[in-house]
Amino acid sequence: MESFFSHAKLILMGEYAVLYGANAICLPLKTGQKLEIENNIPGQIHWKWTFEKNILADITLESESLEIIETKAGNAQWAIDLILYIRQQNPAFLKNKGCSLHFINLFPPEWGLGSSSATISSLCRYAGVNPYIVNEKLMGGSGADIACTTAPKWFLYRRSLPEPDIWQIPTGYPFPDNTFFIYSGQKQETAGHLKSMTQAENKPNNAIWPEVDKFILRFLAASTLPEALKIIDDHELLIASQIQKQPIGNLFKDFPGKVKSLGAWGGDFFLALSQQPPGFVKNYFSKKGYDKVFLWKDFVNADAFSG
Repeated sequence: MESFFSHAKLILMGEYAVLYGANAICLPLKTGQKLEIENNIPGQIHWKWTFEKNILADITLESESLEIIETKAGNAQWAIDLILYIRQQNPAFLKNKGCSLHFINLFPPEWGLGSSSATISSLCRYAGVNPYIVNEKLMGGSGADIACTTAPKWFLYRRSLPEPDIWQIPTGYPFPDNTFFIYSGQKQETAGHLKSMTQAENKPNNAIWPEVDKFILRFLAASTLPEALKIIDDHELLIASQIQKQPIGNLFKDFPGKVKSLGAWGGDFFLALSQQPPGFVKNYFSKKGYDKVFLWKDFVNADAFSG
């Protein structure tokens, strides 16, 4: 049996702007998704995706034609499209063998931590093809999620094809005891959202986006939490002005700190920075209806999560 592992991800700063040439701060998580590969019935590809005891996809395809033999669960067309895009670089991929592909999530898929990018990355590595090109065709977006799947620690990312620019950040994250991740309870559908953002009427192709780089460099150089709080606030206001959405912090004006969206605004996780102790922060958000609140170390360093 062969196996691959792809890390889950978060984009700490530079969301949206990274689509237009700005840098982003990316954070691979310790948890992620496994791919286990075994021989199967000749001429068939069995595609399975699970989280704990939940079967999220269970699909059987004919190896060469990719015709659907059976779909018990999941989106067969997405799996077919992924294999077809891989075959554009490796035409023989999975054509002449029986193969069982089991994608095992170690985090709840509804949390938006990169199930699709993990699947793309693992399968592309198995096929020996460029995952950024496949991701561009299948999902769109910046490719930052793909970079997170194989990264050892947080890094700076700039979009480019066929390979992005990636710079490892030499220092550790400076505020782990003051940083919290909160699940919003709302899933943002990535591909459709990114498509809407890159339509002509929503594409702010101007000189504003590079300003995000300045905030990122200031954040990486910040030595005190008050500095970081101010930078986060400025970053949120700039992004809001470009995507014409209200910062999530407007929902928490009485919070002693700053609150920041992560990735697509309006879904998945958001970040809170505060000098208050963990018990205070968790109680604050619990009273607001958010019961999944994680301190940095409990989220970034966790092997697996349960919903």
